[in-house]
Amino acid sequence: MKLTAQDVMTRHVITVSPDTKVEDAATQLARHRITGLPVLDAAGSVIGMISDFDVIGKQGRLVSDIMTTQVISVSPDTDLDEIGHILTGKHIRRIPVVHAGKLVGVVSRGDLIQRIAQRWTCTVCGALDHGSIAPDHCAGCGADSSKFSLVDEPPMMYRDM
Repeated sequence: MKLTAQDVMTRHVITVSPDTKVEDAATQLARHRITGLPVLDAAGSVIGMISDFDVIGKQGRLVSDIMTTQVISVSPDTDLDEIGHILTGKHIRRIPVVHAGKLVGVVSRGDLIQRIAQRWTCTVCGALDHGSIAPDHCAGCGADSSKFSLVDEPPMMYRDM
């Protein structure tokens, strides 16, 4: 089973309009601890992206003055391998997910890292495995992939105490 954008994307995306003041966009970036925002027109279509780099390195009063207008986007059914190649090949941190011309989510490098770092446990013998999808079979007992479940919590040593 290939994973796609809709499997990992952030669905509740913080956005700005082209008429947003740069200072207000910077406030959103800082408040939400993110590095970029899609810029939407009144119809909800992605017309640009504004990043921390744009805020720091460009001059302008409004988002429209400093945003990147050549936006690369993907569809919800775009394979994660392809998204990874786009993010690394184009040296971008996030990519909007668009369906029928409207923003439906964003996939970031962090989303891909989280998926790769997932842990799976065999419900038959308790063996652990890592990866973006469940293994085909358990190395410990031979159970098939249907016997694996996603581990929600990190190991105890990584949890805040």
